[in-house]
Amino acid sequence: MNLRDLAYAVSLAADGHFRRAAERCNVSQPTLSAQIAKLEDELGVQLFERSPRGATPTLNGRALLHQAGIVLDEVERLRELARAAHDPLVGPFQLGVIPTAGPYLMPRLLPLLQANWPALKLHLREDRTDALVERLRAGALDAAILSTPIEAEDLRTEPLLEERMLLALPAGHALARTPRIRHESLAGAPVMLLEDGHCLRDQTMAFCRSTGLGARSDVQAASLETLRQMVMAGIGLALIPALAAEAPFGLGPMAVYRRFEDPEPSRTLVLAWRRSFPRGDALRGLAKALAGALADGT
Repeated sequence: MNLRDLAYAVSLAADGHFRRAAERCNVSQPTLSAQIAKLEDELGVQLFERSPRGATPTLNGRALLHQAGIVLDEVERLRELARAAHDPLVGPFQLGVIPTAGPYLMPRLLPLLQANWPALKLHLREDRTDALVERLRAGALDAAILSTPIEAEDLRTEPLLEERMLLALPAGHALARTPRIRHESLAGAPVMLLEDGHCLRDQTMAFCRSTGLGARSDVQAASLETLRQMVMAGIGLALIPALAAEAPFGLGPMAVYRRFEDPEPSRTLVLAWRRSFPRGDALRGLAKALAGALADGT
């Protein structure tokens, strides 16, 4: 028994006709017929009922052919993993991304990945920073898009984007007429936060401490979109990443975004991976390509 004969049998089960199955397998019809007969002898089971109109799996054959398909799929996955060992940008690639960046960043990056690495089978996982770091360490992720600072000496990082943070406020707010926001003009203004676990929460709190602003911890949002809706409702103000402010499903005419005067708050998005990852050079090249695409589009 060999994988080639299993592939012949699975192809015949799918086509139901010896000629079409042989064409799909790029062999002659007599060769395919002989190899399937040989496989039946080895298994001691008749896999197909033959007739002038084609071939139909037998009752026992159905179960065996189903299992043969699983075997062939697993062999292909083994080959993909072997190819990925030589080039991590071929085959399955597990990428994590923080929720305050994923919806706004990935629409820009996915076309680049598809165009330049068509053999990459990308699987995205959106989660908070701590969870993504743990999954990186456990090997459940190949890389992750995070925001610095990251307290993980066992990870390597490559910068993707220095992203400006903007002030989101209702359109009717007095500061909405100001082109650039002075820090002191926000004295006493309620700046709302995301829930614990979001890196954007920590960055907002750090900015508030450095500028003397008041972070409102009694009202917290589970997501960036909820935070923006709370701004629209007039509950408070918020720091919003620039990419999110540009999103087409943003606040629209009911809210505005304003830049701060210097020093402007910002965050650095990075691609992170394990130091032990065998092809870190390939991921470093990927990060540079992604950073170039973001620089061209911002």
